[in-house]
Amino acid sequence: MAQSRGRGAVFIAGIAFGVAAGTAFGTYVLAPNLPENSDPNAPSSAELAAAEETAAVNGVQADQADSIIGHIVEDLVAGQLQDRPVLLMHTTDAEQSDIDDVAWLLQRAGAINAGRIQLEEQFFNQDSADQLKSIVTNTLPAGAQLSETQLDPGTHAGEALGAGLMLNPESGEPQASTAERALLLGALRDTGYINYEDGTILPGQVVVLVTGDSDGTGESSYAAESQSLFARALDSRGSGVVVAGRIHTAADTGVIGRLRANPDAVANVSTVDSVGRTWGKMATVLSVRDELAGQSGAYGSAASAEAASPRLDGVTPARAEDDAPAE
Repeated sequence: MAQSRGRGAVFIAGIAFGVAAGTAFGTYVLAPNLPENSDPNAPSSAELAAAEETAAVNGVQADQADSIIGHIVEDLVAGQLQDRPVLLMHTTDAEQSDIDDVAWLLQRAGAINAGRIQLEEQFFNQDSADQLKSIVTNTLPAGAQLSETQLDPGTHAGEALGAGLMLNPESGEPQASTAERALLLGALRDTGYINYEDGTILPGQVVVLVTGDSDGTGESSYAAESQSLFARALDSRGSGVVVAGRIHTAADTGVIGRLRANPDAVANVSTVDSVGRTWGKMATVLSVRDELAGQSGAYGSAASAEAASPRLDGVTPARAEDDAPAE
C-alpha cells in the first residue's frame, strides 16, 4: 500500500504540471482581440488555435486524472486527522461543492467536526470595517490581546476569533470560555458579519478557510488583502491555518498570492490553490495534518506552488518542474 501511494504522489504532481500548462496556454485563448499589426509579438491565428487545442486536451486529461484520484482519495486521507478538532470557515464566494467536499474529506480523515462559519461579504468590506473592529474589541475574550502595530480590521478580527475559537497550541485547552465564545460569535452574527448554526461551534486546533476564485483585482482588492491578514492573525493564535481557493486566488493580487509573497505567512500558513480539484481537496486535508506537525506549505498547480500536494505516507511528491521537459 505504501508503494502504491508513493506512485500516487508522483502522479498528482504530473497533473499539476498539466493544469499549469493549460493555464499558460489559456492566457492566449483568453486574450482580447487586437487590431491587425497592432502588436508584432501577438500570436497568429494558427498559434491561437494550437494553444486552444492544447488547453482543451490538458483540461480533459486533468479531468480524467482527477476522476481516478476520486476513487482512492478516501484511503489516502483515512486516519490522518484522527480525533483532531478542525473548524471550517468559508467566504460567500466559495463554491458549495468545495466546502462540502473538504468537510467530507476531513470527516473521512477522522477529524472532529468543530463546526462551520460563513464569513459574510461585509466581513471583508471596507465600508463596514470600522464596525467590525469595534465589535471584536468590545467582545474580546478575557486575556486576549489585539495588535497595537497592525491596526487593520482583518488582523484584529483574526486575533479575536483565533482567541475565541482555537485551542491553545501549547496546552491544548480552550483560550476562551463557552460564554466568551458565544458573546463574540453572537455579536458578529447579529450584525451580519458571520453566520453559523447554534450549538455547532467548538474550539479547534486548526482552521481551514475555503474561499472562491477571485484574483483580487479591482473592487475585490481590499477583500483579498483583508483575507490574507485575517488568515495570518488567526494562525498566530492556534496550531495552524490552511487557506484553500481556486486557481485565480494564486494571482499576485489574490489572497493566496498575497500570502505566498509574504515570508512570514509562507512560514506559518499553508495554501492550496486548486481546491476545485479532488486532489486539491486532498491536499487541503493533508495540509491540516502538516500544520498540526508544525509544518506549512504552498500546494496546487500555480507557478508559486512548491508541489501539488503534501507527502503521502512519508513519500515526498515530485515537483512540477521534475515532469517538465529540459530546456
